[in-house]
Amino acid sequence: MIYGFAYLGMVLAISTGWIILAVLKKPDFIEKPLRDLKNKIRPFLNPKDDL
Repeated sequence: MIYGFAYLGMVLAISTGWIILAVLKKPDFIEKPLRDLKNKIRPFLNPKDDL
């Protein structure tokens, strides 16, 4: 039964961590490279072919 509580605690801790990471504002040293990467791969994901 202790393993069940340990598993539940682990799942709740991981879920809480992901929610905190998703909700809180990321620092600029993380956000800026992500923005640059998105701008670089955007043309490959949605190419606009002019015919």
